[in-house]
Amino acid sequence: MRTRHRPGFTLIELLVVIAIIAVLIALLLPAVQAAREAARRSQCINNLKQLGMACHNYNSAQNTFPSNLYLHPNYSTTSYVWNNASWIVFLLPQMEQQPLYNAINFSYMWGVNNAGWKTTMALGQQNSTVRETVINSLICPTDPSPAIDTTNADEIGSSRAAGTSYVGNVGDNCLNCATCPGPGISVFNPTQGYNCRGAQLGDPTGGAVVPPPPATGSGIFWRECSGVKLNEITDGTSNTFLAGEQLMKVTSWNAWVESNQSVGSTALPLNYIAPGFTIAGQGSSNITTGASDVGTWWHWYSFRSLHPGGGNFAMCDGSVKFIKTSINMATYQALSTRGNGEVLSADSY
Repeated sequence: MRTRHRPGFTLIELLVVIAIIAVLIALLLPAVQAAREAARRSQCINNLKQLGMACHNYNSAQNTFPSNLYLHPNYSTTSYVWNNASWIVFLLPQMEQQPLYNAINFSYMWGVNNAGWKTTMALGQQNSTVRETVINSLICPTDPSPAIDTTNADEIGSSRAAGTSYVGNVGDNCLNCATCPGPGISVFNPTQGYNCRGAQLGDPTGGAVVPPPPATGSGIFWRECSGVKLNEITDGTSNTFLAGEQLMKVTSWNAWVESNQSVGSTALPLNYIAPGFTIAGQGSSNITTGASDVGTWWHWYSFRSLHPGGGNFAMCDGSVKFIKTSINMATYQALSTRGNGEVLSADSY
């Protein structure tokens, strides 16, 4: 009896099949990546919506958006005015984080670093547990930065702190201006190469004041901010940024607990990168030398995202809008100011 042998694949046939599979993978990979980015972007939008909802719940209870404070009127006296609690700290009960809020000792700052800070301040590690707590809804899934790092500013210094991918809207207040203009006045800042407005970072004149002046920043949250009321957003809540994205690791200013590290200015364009620098991996560096640039705050104290083409922003009405990197700078800054009377049409951004 004759055994019939079944012919196998030839080498050429096998190579053709492999080539077809490779082509199919090449065609499918962009679609898979696009689907993953769409999921990440959707999660980012949801995170910002939660922040917007928390702000409105806070407003319902307090008749104002939360403070963002170097000095907080509820925890200050004429001799002790510092605490540095961020606007996010005061939203914790509205974010289903009441136990975390209850764990805060508001008599103490957030760390032990005394460089450049008053020796009379209550520095210490009493709030280290809160400071190192990662809140998932504050992390954009497209942000590759570590959730906790030791690159921080102000009293936190080199201590560990959890970061936030979302920072409050300062407005278009100056960053590192040689000479800051008067309140509400917009001028060209040669240090940055763009227009900016009013006092640096919205700081009031005359130093620390208790309670802080109500309208030193042009946006919603700034240093020494005692809280903005809805009726003060005269440009319209749907046309005013509440908060937007940042990349945590490109700057020292990224801890969610601290007032000076949880805000960003539109004095720089969206996704701005300083000349000669790059965002490499999870940090920022000089293209030529590779030296870190995270401490140069006036390069990074702004809004930044790795979503292709732009970034997400929560608006003061609770909605979330995707803003393109190519947005006109004047329009971008107009969206960040709460009461300058700019007229914006929906198709302008």
